[in-house]
Amino acid sequence: MALRRRTMLAAAPLLALAACSETDGETANRVNEINRDRYVSGDGSNYRWQEPEDRFPAPRLTGTAVDGTTEIDTDDWAGSVLVVNFWGSWCAPCVAEAPHLVEAAAEFADRDVRFLGVNIRDTDDAALAFERRYGVDYPSISDAPGRVADQFVEYGLSPNDIPATIVIDAEHRVFSIWRGELDDAATLIADVEQALET
Repeated sequence: MALRRRTMLAAAPLLALAACSETDGETANRVNEINRDRYVSGDGSNYRWQEPEDRFPAPRLTGTAVDGTTEIDTDDWAGSVLVVNFWGSWCAPCVAEAPHLVEAAAEFADRDVRFLGVNIRDTDDAALAFERRYGVDYPSISDAPGRVADQFVEYGLSPNDIPATIVIDAEHRVFSIWRGELDDAATLIADVEQALET
């Protein structure tokens, strides 16, 4: 619980991007340039709550997937372990860890584990292109305004602090938080296995 009491530094104010509703390539490229300048790579720290009684409830996550048609609500996944990954197509560590997440998701394809991406400040077209390129077949919520990410600020994450991965147990309590790039699939797989056991 000490993590919840940590004082978080205020994130730099996000630039208002009224023109971002345009879908032309020039605007999308400009948005990506701005995003690259405004994210903070995670520090690589990992927090884990091994004992179920030490875990705290995860917030309910809802939103529209980057495909623009699918509505996501983690309450619909009650009883499943969740892996939530915050990412952006413009974030080099996110690109580097994408194959590890895809591998881990495939490992649990036949088990009661759901993977969910939270895409930070990409256009839907850029996010979909990223998913196709890296073979990501689990859904991602489009979170351009940062509202989903904001729900995790009290747990030690800033909306600008990506990549980040959170493992949530079957009772939807936070089991672990990874602040930074995952170096391999095995580490995440081991965390999920532990969450499934408790």
